[in-house]
Amino acid sequence: MKKLKLLLFVLLLKTSLMQAQVVDSTSLLFNIDTVAKNLGYPWEITYGPDDSLWITEARGYRVVRISANRTQAQKNLPPQQVLKIPLGGSMVSFSRTVGTWPQGGMQGLAIHPEFYSGKPWVYLSYVFSGTCPAGPGAPCYFRTKIVRCRFYFAGEAGNPTSPQRDTLMIMDTVLSNLPGSNDHNSGRLVIGPAKEGVAPNDQYRIYYTIGDMGAGQFNNASRPNYAQSTDTCEGKVLRLNTEPDGDGVPGSPVHDYDRWRQWIPNDNPYVHSTIGGGTMKTPVYSFGHRNAQGIAWGNVNGTWRLYSSEHGDKSDDEVNIIQSGQNYGWPKVAGLATDNNYSSLDAFPNNDRLASQNINYSENTWAVSNTMQRPMFVTFNWGASAIPADGSNNFTWPTIAPSSIDFYKGNIPGWKNSLLVSSLKQGLYRLRLKPSGDFVDSTSSANNVDTFPLLHGWRVRDLAIHPIGNSGKFWVVIDSSGNTSGPTGGFSSGSVTATRDGGKVLLLTYKTLITLPINDNPLAHPPVVKDLVQIWPNPVHNVLNIKAKKNLRKPVLAQVCDINGILLKQVTSHQDNFSLNLTGLRPGMYFLKLYNGYDMEVQIEKFVKE
Repeated sequence: MKKLKLLLFVLLLKTSLMQAQVVDSTSLLFNIDTVAKNLGYPWEITYGPDDSLWITEARGYRVVRISANRTQAQKNLPPQQVLKIPLGGSMVSFSRTVGTWPQGGMQGLAIHPEFYSGKPWVYLSYVFSGTCPAGPGAPCYFRTKIVRCRFYFAGEAGNPTSPQRDTLMIMDTVLSNLPGSNDHNSGRLVIGPAKEGVAPNDQYRIYYTIGDMGAGQFNNASRPNYAQSTDTCEGKVLRLNTEPDGDGVPGSPVHDYDRWRQWIPNDNPYVHSTIGGGTMKTPVYSFGHRNAQGIAWGNVNGTWRLYSSEHGDKSDDEVNIIQSGQNYGWPKVAGLATDNNYSSLDAFPNNDRLASQNINYSENTWAVSNTMQRPMFVTFNWGASAIPADGSNNFTWPTIAPSSIDFYKGNIPGWKNSLLVSSLKQGLYRLRLKPSGDFVDSTSSANNVDTFPLLHGWRVRDLAIHPIGNSGKFWVVIDSSGNTSGPTGGFSSGSVTATRDGGKVLLLTYKTLITLPINDNPLAHPPVVKDLVQIWPNPVHNVLNIKAKKNLRKPVLAQVCDINGILLKQVTSHQDNFSLNLTGLRPGMYFLKLYNGYDMEVQIEKFVKE
């Protein structure tokens, strides 16, 4: 097809702000099942290599797991708790009265790709200390840390707690003095390639989003905004080693207080301007961010990119491609600089300030002078005359409040190479990428916000996608209530707003029986049957042999992916018999994915590399 005719929804206009609302298409395309409920403020959901869903509870300071194959009939079963950090002790100590909770709490989680190959590591971020005055008027100052945990399986020798159950134990502190707030902590973790553009090749890094702490708004109005300073970690994406003995700062640190330097890669782009004599590398990877609550790696046509979703101010939520050493503009620019929709130089008073700072310049001029990186996509980049007043209801501002992002590479028709962006205000957005992977294909959109309306009416905090492309499955976690911090839910009053399916895990499964003219190739494809391809030996040492049946449309594309679905090797062949060299892959379990000449996924096989 040339374009999918999106006749499944009708655009409605509501309120004087003309906020876009759409007829939800979720039930037309997906079965929706509840697979878990009664979670306490779920923040992160991650598909693990053990075929489980790992979930962090922000206020319960727990990590729990549920089977990815759990049925709706099992929804009332409690999840398996693998870690709980006690509140009020030495590990987490701060006031937890109404209106004084940090945004988040227990936040991001990432699992090492070599989980089953000698590195059963799980990385977490959480707020652990600080103060926050009850009521508005004074900034909240918390501290956040990133830790590395080891997972012990039930029955594993050396399980330090209970050999009868799985458990997660904190082993290392990666960084322990990161800033925190009751607003804009961000707190997303992802593990991906060491460098943009290329496959991991067994070289991984941790990427962590940390916001501007809400500086310049609500009770943090007097707090300085450091998003433009590369000497601080506020308003940044950080980049870290996955191991302390990786390629850290030369020379082993002598003192415990200096051991954090082992987690900082040598090739990070910045050194501190004063500390360390101008030679000390910092964790900062990119800067000028407001509140990036989504970060995910994606591979389009062999090029790896780090995608991020970021909350805008009163408009202009962003999707960015994160690159080393780049400036993303905040708080000098919101969204696209070329629209100049924030400025005190025009006749519209509602757009004069960003983060309590006067915008007495042209956004575009500032962006050019400071080599600002342009967002790849912006929602509701309204003109200057339409920007709402500061005192208006922020729930009616032209924003979607993007809470996470993930990259979809599966086989839902028309969805391959799309970004799924969850939203706290309008559900879930599917943004289809152009073939180049560096822009959203806005020509497929009948709406200036997204290319497909899903879960509108739900407050979606995060999502996890099944790594097998032809499964058509993904999971979402729903916020327990309508507020996650003071400003977004009533800082002074501590009010709580009920949310649809609050605290639940929902499974969305694509309805494969729907027949729509969605094939890029209008020719009818022959039916796909099982066992079109054979592989041997299994387990394999270095060379995997592949035999395709003669009636399989050529060329055949064979891809090797790790247990997280990350593409590691591939080969294309016009022959029935060919091989794939696995030299360089570490021992462990992998998936072999086969595509026929119509670019249809026809078979997936598991194999073990010795």
